Amino acid sequence: MALQVWIRTAVILVVLIKEVSGFKYMINASVMGYPASEDAEMYRDIADVLLDGDDYCAINFKKLSYDTTNGSTIYNSLTAARRNSDNQFTTVTIGPYIDMFTSKYVIINQRHILTSSVGQRAKDSKSVVSILPEQHSLSVAVATIAKRLKWNNVALLSQDDFSTVLTLGIHGIDVSPIRLPSRISSDEDVELVHNLMGLRASQKDRIILHSSRRDTVTHVMRAAKRLHLLHHSINWLVDYPDFEDIINDEQSWPGTIFGLQLLRDNKVPENVSQIARMRSKTRLEMGMAVDVVGLLRHVLHTRNCRKEPPADDVMIAREFNQTLSKVSPYQGALGQYMWHKRDRSNYSVDILCYRQSLKTVGKCTFINGTAKIRMKNAAVYDRTSGGRQWGEKLRVVARLREPFVMKTFEGKYVGFNVDLLEMISKKVNFTYDIYDVVEGAHVNKSDTMVVELLTGNASMAIGDLEVTAETEEVIAFSHTILSTTASILARRATNAKTYFLFLGPFSMGLWFMILGFIMVAGTALYTMSRFDYTQENSEQRFDLKESLWYSVNVLLQGTTEYSPQTTSMRTIIAFFWFCVLIIDAAYTANLAAYLTLQQIDNRIRTVYDLAGQTELLYGVRMNSNLMTFFENAKEDPYERMWAFMKLEGTLWSDTDMIIKSVKEGKSVFIAEKVVNDYYALGHCELESIEQNFAQKDFSLGFPRGAPYKDDVNRALLSLKEEGKLDTLIKKWWTSRSNCTTDTDTRSVKNKATKELEVTHMYGVFMVLGAFVVLALVVEVIERIHTCVEVRKKKRRKDVKEDLQRPTTLSEGFLPQAVDAAVADIDKKEY
Repeated sequence: MALQVWIRTAVILVVLIKEVSGFKYMINASVMGYPASEDAEMYRDIADVLLDGDDYCAINFKKLSYDTTNGSTIYNSLTAARRNSDNQFTTVTIGPYIDMFTSKYVIINQRHILTSSVGQRAKDSKSVVSILPEQHSLSVAVATIAKRLKWNNVALLSQDDFSTVLTLGIHGIDVSPIRLPSRISSDEDVELVHNLMGLRASQKDRIILHSSRRDTVTHVMRAAKRLHLLHHSINWLVDYPDFEDIINDEQSWPGTIFGLQLLRDNKVPENVSQIARMRSKTRLEMGMAVDVVGLLRHVLHTRNCRKEPPADDVMIAREFNQTLSKVSPYQGALGQYMWHKRDRSNYSVDILCYRQSLKTVGKCTFINGTAKIRMKNAAVYDRTSGGRQWGEKLRVVARLREPFVMKTFEGKYVGFNVDLLEMISKKVNFTYDIYDVVEGAHVNKSDTMVVELLTGNASMAIGDLEVTAETEEVIAFSHTILSTTASILARRATNAKTYFLFLGPFSMGLWFMILGFIMVAGTALYTMSRFDYTQENSEQRFDLKESLWYSVNVLLQGTTEYSPQTTSMRTIIAFFWFCVLIIDAAYTANLAAYLTLQQIDNRIRTVYDLAGQTELLYGVRMNSNLMTFFENAKEDPYERMWAFMKLEGTLWSDTDMIIKSVKEGKSVFIAEKVVNDYYALGHCELESIEQNFAQKDFSLGFPRGAPYKDDVNRALLSLKEEGKLDTLIKKWWTSRSNCTTDTDTRSVKNKATKELEVTHMYGVFMVLGAFVVLALVVEVIERIHTCVEVRKKKRRKDVKEDLQRPTTLSEGFLPQAVDAAVADIDKKEY
């Protein structure tokens, strides 16, 4: 009795459940993958949306994990899948590709709805239905588009599928395949960057990116953008079926990019898109999921879903296959679903072009495997037809070195190269960020800035970047912006104020002896003239003044109107003339020799002077190309100088220390002329002496194959033609001197002779001026003395006249009184 009660209760419950839920037309689908639970839930959510209102149709999704971690997990997965496929009420299997042997073992009766492009060519076409178009047809579309765009030579980027290479070859297009890393985690992936740098070095300007994975396409495009491979001179074609999603991933993309658009986003309901965003699915993945559910729903709707079946009606696998072959084409998010020879090759895909904005430029339609392309004039998209709009930001590496690149306390970069870069950026229309690197132990090929270019960290290098054969093997250079030779930076010789240079031939003792000789000769003439009877009736007497004047006049080789007549005086004059002749001849000869010695410059002027002495240290900058020059030199004096520099340890790196040492006269610095000229202009104690060796050119550096190098070179030539480059050079090497010395420039060249300067003859003019002033003073004193004497004589005369006039005194005129009055007047005046 108890058992019967339980049975009746169970029957009643089943009847109630049937009355509440009703019977359904159903398709049972197995979602294969690892893990498969998330995909199964996604399909259920989509089915709930798409089947809303279909009361008597349902799709059941259950997970079927296929784990390929190791041998045991594969065996367990295959065993579980085999048991599932033995059930004829399991209609279809949904999931990615599995190899042919496994698929025949696992999927026995069901159709395998393939949700990936991998393995399409190797699949068992009798049991597989592909959601994505046949890869071969997409390759045909790509090749046909490239042919219409007149791309004769292209580079093909792909991770593992290079079937497009054969198709492109059939269409007469030369292909350079480049394998991308199998796993790309980010756009900074080291292997990816290395591959793209190799692509850039090859200077290919037509590139096809082949991938069905959105993350791969995104990482590659972002890395290409950072490496400036999306330049206006380079065209890209991306065959990812949802090109709009790639373009919308960034705010803007430079250059010209073509793409294929298979997904119709308006076919995906908004609530389904929300499901995709919550599950971090791409638009293409969600479009495929929508079409999987839609295709199952399309087949299921061959039943009358408005009418409840008498019992649960599950469409078995054989019935699903028969119905699928007869049902009308399904229009889904990825276009129309028709299978020609069991391949999905009847569909259409839009051809898009992005150049500052996204536009549809054509359509490719496949009918029974034959492609028909309608496309606008391809010449419109040629790189030479459009304007040169390039708004990319360059990452510029610099090495701090005066005056090329310097950094202020506020962190702002200034210098010759910085100003030049600003001028170029305005002409080419790009922006940039500068960062500096510390100079390490690198030379030539391993130069710090060169390493930054080689590793892809920098797009351009500025500063004291010298063009060398070794460096040009690994990077590219712009046109020459500066040429220079080596130079010696030395302390400027102090100009001694030798105002009395004319006194140099004789010592001071000799000058005093000559002065005494004149005094003695004049005094002797005066003494002998006292006994000269010929002067008794002469108007010009040979007194002491005339005697001294006569001596000076003879010494200075002047002329005199008076000639002694006595034998004694003539004897003195004859020997005096002879001594004067010797003195004048000796002075003339010594003056010429003295000036010649003054013209000899004993300072360091050449490297030969440096090599010939050991008192003064000299050196070069550590790790510079000049250091390499001396190190590799095998001729004199450079080899000898290198040995000296190594011995003394004069390979410097601190600029402040170098300037201080040179100012103190302890050392000499050998560097490029443009560098030493800059130091000399800023420090008036220094001078730059040009040398005739180590010719060098300075340029801007680029990675090999940088597409923007030609733009920069055109801008450089334009700046040269406009004279702006010369103006910039003058700004940093000519007009910045603040020295107040008598030299116009601190950079000098070797001179054969040294001329006399004004300061050397100041003494002559000073002596002349002094004697002129002395003559004026003497003249003034004489005139004052004459005036005083005249006044005294006049007063004496007046007093005498007053005293000699008759008076009324009875005693009459008294001569004694007159004399006393005159004497009294004389006392008062003195």
